Amino acid sequence: MTENYLGSILLKNRLITQAQLDQALQKQRQQAETRGWQLLGEILIEAQMVSCDELETVLGRQAQLNEIEYFDLCTHPSTRSVSKRVLDLLGSLLGLSMMFVLLPFIAIAIYLDSPGSIFIAQPRVGLRGKQFKLWRFRTTTLNAEQYRLKVASEVGSKLFDQKNDPNVTRVGRILRRFYLDEMPQFFNVLKGEMSLVGTRPPTLDEVKLYSRNDWKRLSVKPGMTGLWQVNRHKYGMDFESVLAIDNAYIDRWQYHSDIKILSNTAVHIFMGPVKQRIQGLKFASEYNKVGVLNIPIDNMSVMELLEQLKSGVVLTPNVDHLMKLQKDPDFFRTYALADYKVCDSQVLMYASRFLGTPFKEKISGSDFFPLFCDYHKHNEDITVFLLGGAAGVADKARSKINSKIGRAIVIGSHSPSFGFEKDEQECLEIIEIINQSRASVLAVGVGAPKQEKWIYKYKHKLPHVKIFLAVGATIDFEAGVIQRSPKWISTLGLEWLFRIYCDPQRLWKRYLLEDLPFFWLLLQQKLGIYTSPRFEASSKTDKPANAKVASNRAMTKGRVPTEV
Repeated sequence: MTENYLGSILLKNRLITQAQLDQALQKQRQQAETRGWQLLGEILIEAQMVSCDELETVLGRQAQLNEIEYFDLCTHPSTRSVSKRVLDLLGSLLGLSMMFVLLPFIAIAIYLDSPGSIFIAQPRVGLRGKQFKLWRFRTTTLNAEQYRLKVASEVGSKLFDQKNDPNVTRVGRILRRFYLDEMPQFFNVLKGEMSLVGTRPPTLDEVKLYSRNDWKRLSVKPGMTGLWQVNRHKYGMDFESVLAIDNAYIDRWQYHSDIKILSNTAVHIFMGPVKQRIQGLKFASEYNKVGVLNIPIDNMSVMELLEQLKSGVVLTPNVDHLMKLQKDPDFFRTYALADYKVCDSQVLMYASRFLGTPFKEKISGSDFFPLFCDYHKHNEDITVFLLGGAAGVADKARSKINSKIGRAIVIGSHSPSFGFEKDEQECLEIIEIINQSRASVLAVGVGAPKQEKWIYKYKHKLPHVKIFLAVGATIDFEAGVIQRSPKWISTLGLEWLFRIYCDPQRLWKRYLLEDLPFFWLLLQQKLGIYTSPRFEASSKTDKPANAKVASNRAMTKGRVPTEV
């Protein structure tokens, strides 16, 4: 009885009798000589001794005890293919030879970066449910597995986003970038536990999610690579998508398809950055967001933003914002909750091209705000309140904007005192002024991160405002008290230099010292070794206003999207 763990569990839970178990085991032995091996679970279901739900419960319990059994009605052609096995043997011997040459260098690098074991063994489920240990070079810190389990339990998913795992070491990111961490798996292929090409190696937790129709995934050997590996959306796939791809491989398998997948994998490994850049330039419209450092930025044109913007908060990230977001958790949380984040920098335009996912258009706050007013000049539902600028500047901007638009689109304005954000009483007075105006749009231009933080602290007290715009120096520009750089300078990405020239005492340190590390961090992202600061994306009391906000929060919770 100890040889059949499934039967033991069924008996212990009184789901079957000893006589029923003996009958099923006898039928299993008889059928092994005729129709082929059939696992006990299916025999019991066919004989209506247990239900599917009861069997799934028992299999879940059995999985926890590391004694998994599944059934498979017939042998898959790939498991009988001599050519496939010969390819696996030759490939594994070649791969192991390369690994032993690189092993001393990789081992030293791993240990110096994060002292500890060089290899890790992960439990996996292979052909016909047989368990084996999948070997890898260690690419994470020693406590990474506990973190993975914690995140998986929080998000309720068995698939962990390994690409954005913050516990990956610097050496680990380089190993993962070129898939060197998977070289020890050639040993699994040599032993016959895996194949060069196959399905994604499932974990024990993933197997518990299987329904009866998904068990055919265990009819083939898992692979070092496969259709899922060469799919450019693999990091955003859910469990069902992975199963669908694996099932497509199983249903359509042919020997030449393995050769094609291996060729695509080689291109994916060695030509990945070039291919990604070409695809990004050709299919830029496919990217809804572009990840730059730890912020996903909306990839949209100014016209798309004008047409879509009915409500919500609009932020305009630039290089200075992104550098502040590396150090300021509160600022990071405001960005995580924003409805729209659009590119406000020609330098970020260049950066997105360097990453291979170019933005469609630069949408700076100082360009967007006048376009927004002009777009809604005949829309009486849109009224604006200006908050920002030195004394009298907001009133001056209000007058000039209304004159230009041809109607009183700006119905209120206020220039707060210096340091007003620290005076709760003054803030409440400002809120009362805005509410009395009943404006539907609030444009705040008091500088970052002050304006973004103020919006999120008090937006719930402004029931009439539907659209919040963080516009920086736009109010000063509209009032004419600060000169904007010539268009050709902005197009070249040198507006920062013009601003230093106009206000060197205040801005030289920002642009020449604080923002300069951006280019080093950008290079790290390109190489796949950038590590995002471990911020929580939101507090427990924050509630997203809509599904778009919830999506943004998910993308930024403690991790950095580097491939969107």
